[in-house]
Amino acid sequence: MDYNCKYPVVLVHGMMLKDFKLYRAFRKIKDVLKDNGVHVYVSNQDGIGSIENNAKQLKEEINEILKKEKAEKVNIIAHSKGGIDSRYMISMLDMEDKVASLTTLSTPHHGSNMSRKLLTMPKWIASIIAFFTNTFYKINGDEHPDIIRVGEQLTDTYMKEFNKKVINSNKVYYQSYSSDIAHKKSFVIFLPKEFSKYCENESTDGIVSISSSVWGDYKGNMDNDYDHAEMVGAYGSKKTLNEVSRFYLSIIKELKEKGFYL
Repeated sequence: MDYNCKYPVVLVHGMMLKDFKLYRAFRKIKDVLKDNGVHVYVSNQDGIGSIENNAKQLKEEINEILKKEKAEKVNIIAHSKGGIDSRYMISMLDMEDKVASLTTLSTPHHGSNMSRKLLTMPKWIASIIAFFTNTFYKINGDEHPDIIRVGEQLTDTYMKEFNKKVINSNKVYYQSYSSDIAHKKSFVIFLPKEFSKYCENESTDGIVSISSSVWGDYKGNMDNDYDHAEMVGAYGSKKTLNEVSRFYLSIIKELKEKGFYL
């Protein structure tokens, strides 16, 4: 199938995953998409920046991509918090005419109980963790790293109010996928899946629950139930990375068939 179409694809990373060696977002996926003729770009907004700041950065990036490609719109495939950044950008920063579709993968649209529980740790511990985390991401290119603010914004209570204000645009097609690793034994970004399931009180991809992932046209669980980091190519066997890359191609194929990937 020819994937070379009018609208470029922007892969938007989530929290903590950026284009650096420790956890590189979309490292295999981008290459496979390019090899299949997709005009694809990877976002570079802050890894631990607030929704508002990241949305502004993403807007600047997409406007540059549109100018370079001489295109009217982009299709966004966003992982985790990247989907929230994208939703804010579309609805609150006048970008609805420049985005054809938004596909979200394990995005915590309805918040994370894990974030709420982690924020209950003693403030002195949180301050130490925040200092070193913010410093690390500042060194690696973040303009406004703020891990505590990100944690607050990902709670269920915050996202409930967020969803009341940030309304879907009727000019953009929204679809979402979740993942369930109940049958796997793996750890995800150093966290055991049992901790995530305990926090969310339901099946998760190791970080985000199935119910929180639901937004717009919900398409169900991803193929092979990849964990939260596998689905963005942060790690995995060669076989897994190839499977994940083909999944992204299947998303683009469906968008083309629906007329959104022109």
